[in-house]
This record gives sequence, C-alpha cells and structure tokens, in this order.
Amino acid sequence: MVNTDPPRTLFSQLPGLVQSTSTLPWILFSSQLPMSLRAYIKTHCPKFFYILKNLYSFFSKSMEESNPSDGISDTPPSFDPLAPAVPISYPLKTLEELESRAYFKSFHYPFNKATEKLKGDLPKRQQILVCHDFAGGYTDDKFVQGGVNADAYAVWHWYLIDIFVYFSHNLVTLPPPCWTNTAHRHGVKVLGTFIMEWDEGKKLAETLLLTKESAHMYAERLTELAVALNFDGWLINMEVTLDPKQIPNLKEFVSHLSQTMHSSVPGSAVIWYDSVTIDGDLSWQNQLNDKNKPFFDICDGIFLNYSWKEDYPKSSADVAGDRKFDVYMGIDVFGRGTFGGGQWTTNVALDVIKKDEVSAAIFAPGWLYETKQPPDFQTAQNRWWGLVEKSWGVVQNYPKILPFYSNFDQGHGYHNYIDGEQVSGTPWNNISLQSFQPFIEYPEDPTTQPIQVVVDFKDASYSGGGNIKFIGTLGDDTFTARLFQGELLLGNSPVHFTYSVKSSGNSLLGLALEFFSAKNEKNHQVGDRARVGYTRK
Repeated sequence: MVNTDPPRTLFSQLPGLVQSTSTLPWILFSSQLPMSLRAYIKTHCPKFFYILKNLYSFFSKSMEESNPSDGISDTPPSFDPLAPAVPISYPLKTLEELESRAYFKSFHYPFNKATEKLKGDLPKRQQILVCHDFAGGYTDDKFVQGGVNADAYAVWHWYLIDIFVYFSHNLVTLPPPCWTNTAHRHGVKVLGTFIMEWDEGKKLAETLLLTKESAHMYAERLTELAVALNFDGWLINMEVTLDPKQIPNLKEFVSHLSQTMHSSVPGSAVIWYDSVTIDGDLSWQNQLNDKNKPFFDICDGIFLNYSWKEDYPKSSADVAGDRKFDVYMGIDVFGRGTFGGGQWTTNVALDVIKKDEVSAAIFAPGWLYETKQPPDFQTAQNRWWGLVEKSWGVVQNYPKILPFYSNFDQGHGYHNYIDGEQVSGTPWNNISLQSFQPFIEYPEDPTTQPIQVVVDFKDASYSGGGNIKFIGTLGDDTFTARLFQGELLLGNSPVHFTYSVKSSGNSLLGLALEFFSAKNEKNHQVGDRARVGYTRK
C-alpha cells in the first residue's frame, strides 16, 4: 500500500510561491510546483483542481489579449491545410472542422492514409495499452515522408504492446501514419484521441451534447476519420464537468461511436478515460465503480486514472466480472501520483496489475527521452522495457506467416544501404520504415553478459540504416541471443533462411531455430544439422 499523503514540505512551499490569487493557476501548471503535489490536488481535491485549470485558461487568454503586437510579429503564418506544402500530420482543433469534414479537403489528407493493415484480432487476455503522450505530439513524427533527425523519438518494443494510443491535448488527435504502419506491422492496434478539457472543452461539450442527433453525428464523423486513415478506434477523454441533463446524450455519443466503429472496422476499440462521472462531476475514480461503469458498459474498455491503491485492481476486476481484461489500470511513467512511483519502478505497478488479472495502461513512456535518462536513449529505453517484459512477459509473437524479413531497422539512422551498397549518408527518420523488431533481452546489468547485443546505427548496414551488433569477448564458449519468437505451423515443411553477417577476427555467427510441438515439447535444432536450409551473404 502506498502512502498518498503529500509531504508536509510540499505544502510549506506553497505560501512563498503564491503571491496573489491570479498566480495560483500559473504555479499549479508550471514547473515550480512539485508533480507529487499537483497529482495530490487532482486526486483529493478534483473540483479545486478543475477551478484552477479554468483560471489558468482564463489568464492565458487575458495575457494574450493584453499584449497586442505593435505591427511586428515573429509568429509564422497560420497553417492552411488547403495549400500545397510538405505533407504533415495534424490534429483537428474545432468541432466545425469535424462536422464539415474539412479534413478530407486538405492537401495533406491523402498522405496520411496508413498503408499497413492490421491482421487478426487480439486474444482475450490481459493486455498492455501504451499511451504515447510525447512532448505534446506531432514532433518529428508529423513529417509524413520522414525527417532529418536521426535521433528522433520512437518506440520499438512492439512485442510488449497490444494497443497504442496517439495522444495530444487537441480536440481530435489523428495518429500520424508512421505510427499506424509500424504498429500494424507488429500486430498492435492504434487509437486516436478525442478530448475535451478546460473551460473551452466545457463549451465544446455543450455543442456535442446538444441533442441525441448531434451526439450521433459527431460519433459518425470520428468513425469516418478512423476508416479513412486506417486506424482502429478512439480513446475518449471528457475531462470536464457536465450538467447531469447532458449525460444521456454523452452515453448516446459513446454508444453510437462504439457501434459505428465496430460495424466499420472489425476488431476496433473505443476506450473511455476515467474522468467525468455518471453524475456529471469531474472526479477521477481510479477504479471501476458505479460512478464510471455506465460508460464502461457501452464501450470496449476503461482507462483508469493513475492514483489507484493496491487493492483497486482486484476490486475493479470484481466489478467488471467477465470483462476484467477490459479494465486498464493507468500508470504514469513520469510518476505523477501514480502507484509504485512510475519511472524506473513502473514494474511495481505492473506486477500488481498482472497478479489481479486486469490490463495495464502505460502513459507517457517518452519520459525516458524527455528527461534524457542516462547513459543515452537507446540504452535507457531498452533497459526500461526490459523491466516491463520481466513483469509481464512477451505479448506479441512474430513471425506469424512466411515469408518473413527483417533488417532490424528502427526507422531512423545516419545512412541507408541497399544490398550492401550505401545509397545515402544523410541522417534521417521515418517510423513507417521500421522493420520487424527483434526480441532482444536486455538485462538490468549488461556487464553480467559476456556478449552485449545491440541494434547499431553507426556502422555500415546491409539493408536500411541499422543492424544487430554482438560486442564482447567470448573465449571458447558459445553464446546465443533471442531474435524472434514466432507462431508458425510448420508441419513437415522445410524452412529456408538467408542472412547477411560481417564478423571480425575469428568470430563465427550463425542462426538457430528452436521448435515447439503442439504439446509444448521443445526440440532444439541448429544450423544444417536440422532440416533448415540457410544461405550466408
């Protein structure tokens, strides 16, 4: 059980920070206030938190209006979606854009259609949802045809993810196609985000929920976008207070969106975020109960807020009954009021969730990149996801069909090769080009292994911009590393594989296949001693 009481020292800082009523909202949403105190206020004083959010919005707007430009502006011209330009991904910010189908008239629309189809559906089991929330969204990934930042943020541990949510604080967050392409390639569903928050969100909700017909119409517009751009559903976050009279139309919106998504995209999902209650209060419950279950009952799952206690996953599973896998317990990787502390102890929360047989929703794993965790992003990300695997295990297996190919490219690099010949030496990024990612096991302490296995981007590649490198001194022993974990029904069929390898000194490298029978009996077979054909380039 985690003590949720904030340290007294945090409260002692507050009087010195607050000079007037008008400064309080700025402190709440600035770096001056410790995250743990902000999370405490949100959890234990939600109405006060909501008032401060609205004050922050009001003062922000007032300051903008009180500082008019004197004819000289450094502000770039406003974005015109109709004008030809470098193709980008972008969100919708108004209900007018959504209602009018303005997006489909955009110059950028045809470039934002994901090309990879999701094959199959997720089995009924505990799942891991990852909510991206990186630096406000639409950073390097907004450039549909790729960019020049070789160190751009990316995710590559897809074998530990079931659902990926692209998140921003805009009204309608449309996933850039690069995320949808690589996630689908790895068997992962992709959801966009529909969010209403702050004072502005409350006004938007009045329009959305004006009538049953308006609720249905906006739901159908969201479905049209998901179908057109080839992603798999929506996270719904209504983080506003509502008049109880608006709740019936809110339920109509959620229900109709679920129904239209299911009929248009088989296997799609609509997930409700734990925010406004069935009474219209903005009150994060942190568990499934009678305040939020009516919304859970009409969609595919609920993403619960992060400030839950140790017994909440079990009580939520009891409330959900045979739908317990549709309950996603939130974990904020930044650690803002989250059970277990997040960050390098995110696995503490995962262990409890796994034990109590509900699902997990990991929010903002970009913490590793944004906070520059040492020694570098590649190493830190691999180590952090290694903790996730240790707690949860592998959730996605591939290859599932043949032929199967990987060049281990993560979708960024400093060069590009085709068949061993360099065709470009320019830094680049494009997550769409991620190849199937290997299931490399990363120990917490890599010095315990005689050989380190890494995906490398600096040395020459055979194909694309990356390769797998084995580093270390082995002596006379042998060393094996897991590359992939497939689900292939082979029967008596022969298997052939081709690989390219470059080694130094007296190093020898080969591939091995390990088979499992239907009875889960293991039969280890290596190289040409098995019925495995291989060619080395």
